[in-house]
Amino acid sequence: MADAEQQVQQSLVRRFLNFGYLKTPQGICKVAELVLGLCCWIIIVVHAYCCVQVFVMFVSVASWLITLLGLFLFMCGIHERVKFVPWQYSELGYNTGVTVLYLIAAILQVAFAGSSDAYKAAGAFAFFTTIVYGVAAFFSWRQWRGNRSGGGDQAVEKTPGAI
Repeated sequence: MADAEQQVQQSLVRRFLNFGYLKTPQGICKVAELVLGLCCWIIIVVHAYCCVQVFVMFVSVASWLITLLGLFLFMCGIHERVKFVPWQYSELGYNTGVTVLYLIAAILQVAFAGSSDAYKAAGAFAFFTTIVYGVAAFFSWRQWRGNRSGGGDQAVEKTPGAI
């Protein structure tokens, strides 16, 4: 009896969550952003922080929460049901904006780390997270550009004058 209930629960989870999204470049980037961002802000939270670290905490925690929400939305397939939101353009803007904010936060974190190894480590994680958001922005741009041109990456390559 317990096996049947467990199978029903697993089928419901698989029905409502698209785990295949985690194998896409955007899904992989989101998971990496969450892991690296979490490491960054946990290192700062464990140590006393003030001044610059407040901005770094704001950037890392806010982007972590929004990325978690985005991962949930895309895994649940809400982006397919809500048609009035330009998801690709929104994701491109979000990833680009967070890349810039994380770059500023990482530079400030390292510049004001002083002799604290923990703050230097947080700065390193902030730089790694910046790189991952930049890669996600590139994939978002590629997807947006492909769909705008009329479908897929092949359309980008066949378009005369495309970069």
